[in-house]
Formats: sequence, C-alpha cells, structure tokens
Amino acid sequence: MSRQTFGIFMVIVGAIAMIINLSYLKPYEYYDVIRRLSYVLFMVGIFMIPSYSKSEKNR
Repeated sequence: MSRQTFGIFMVIVGAIAMIINLSYLKPYEYYDVIRRLSYVLFMVGIFMIPSYSKSEKNR
C-alpha cells in the first residue's frame, strides 16, 4: 500500500469517525478522546496524500 493510498484511507476513516462521534457519542465519556483521535487521523492523512515528483532539468 502506497503512502498516498494510506493517507486517503486515513482521511476517510477520520471523517467517518468525526461524523459518528458528533452524531451518536456526545453523551458518553469517551467523546473527547475519540474526537481528538479522529482529528489527528484526518490531519495526518491530509499531509500524506500529496505526491511530489522531482523536476527534471536538462543541462
């Protein structure tokens, strides 16, 4: 699995966790922990998605 694919997977899982957490888990005690973990997954995934290639210069 490439780094970009893993990043996309992390973003999707983080977004789904945020939605579920905000919709169903607000009255429970683990709300804050799950919220922070889902934000971390989302942000780390965003930073893993871009793929850059070296520019080729002919000299």
